[in-house]
Amino acid sequence: MGIFNFFRRKQIVSDSNSSEGSTLNSQTAIPKDTFIDENDSKQKQELLTIKGLDNGIDQVYLFLQADTESKGYSDALINADESFKSDNIRLIKLDLQILIDKTYTYYDNLISEINLHISTRSRAGLVDLVKELESRKTLIMEYKQKLMVLKESIDDENGMCQRCILSYQRGFMRGLSALTQSNVLNKRI
Repeated sequence: MGIFNFFRRKQIVSDSNSSEGSTLNSQTAIPKDTFIDENDSKQKQELLTIKGLDNGIDQVYLFLQADTESKGYSDALINADESFKSDNIRLIKLDLQILIDKTYTYYDNLISEINLHISTRSRAGLVDLVKELESRKTLIMEYKQKLMVLKESIDDENGMCQRCILSYQRGFMRGLSALTQSNVLNKRI
């Protein structure tokens, strides 16, 4: 984008006396929000920074805090069948398991990298750096323990993973209620 602006500026300077230069100057006055949705680009940027910042337990917590109530509501409007609801709850659980497994693998890789750095830096005599690496490794081990607890709670349907399920069920029930209100209760008798 910067290259095009560079060429445009050169053309504006060279054609400043001509009528084309004045039309180019007027074209640059178009507001940015005409072509770019600021909210959409901000949301995408936030999502990219979240994904790029950390592949760890924060991603799991973001998933657990996600709004599954609106998904349940719209699913009930699409198909009000109980088996559809149970299938979607199962999909939520499987998505959470996949995310936990990815995070666990990420932490395993990070621990092996830290172990390599600990061994090489301790041979080099960098005691303070080795202590920092060991404290980071301890923190990662604690996160792995939390992930194991979350993984066990998925099957038991208790703990933090229950939040996603309850939210989805509440939304599904709201959708069923809305269907009944609009299709049955609002009819004239």
